[in-house]
Amino acid sequence: MGEDAAIRLRGRQAEARRNDERVLDAALEVLTRDPQAPMSSVAELAGVGQASLYRRYPSKEALLARVCENGMGRVREAARSALEAPGDPWVALSGFLRWYLESGTPQLAGLLGSFSPEEALFDLARETNELIQRLVERTAEAGRMRSDISGGDLSVIVGRLSGLEGGDPERDAALRERYLTLALQGLAQLDAPELPGRAPDPEELERPWREAQRSLDS
Repeated sequence: MGEDAAIRLRGRQAEARRNDERVLDAALEVLTRDPQAPMSSVAELAGVGQASLYRRYPSKEALLARVCENGMGRVREAARSALEAPGDPWVALSGFLRWYLESGTPQLAGLLGSFSPEEALFDLARETNELIQRLVERTAEAGRMRSDISGGDLSVIVGRLSGLEGGDPERDAALRERYLTLALQGLAQLDAPELPGRAPDPEELERPWREAQRSLDS
């Protein structure tokens, strides 16, 4: 292959990756808002033709699975970056939580029952949860947050905050920021009484997905 042909090939590959990123971003926005939305709505928002979309994702179920895999992969890498960040662990943890909430990925829970997740998605979720737990432990060991919090607690908090939707996007964002700030203040309150009960474990967090998987596979 000549140099010019190689350059053209790399250009086409880069363009294909950009198109796929637009499709996945559009699918996350469209399908978490309405899991019953047609593929044509995703194609329209992404600015790609329906034929192109179906060549990449032959079914809506395939697209949904890829959206979840991509979203969870983004959370995993963000958690890894926060864990490896130098400096104050609290800054890294709070920055991760703010990114996590704003990324839209917690809304993937709205896709429950729309497709049957593969086992690889559960493996990815567990790896992500382990990284978040290590981030929590690192921050607590540095004396920057209370020690009775788990990564599961943070996943629940972010998931609930992402559900604050009243129809006005600007107001919704302001409310999410307000309550995330309140949650962060609570996490940093070292002299607070110990929390009652126990934090959710990984099995509890994935149970709704397991139940949806069994329901669709039966």
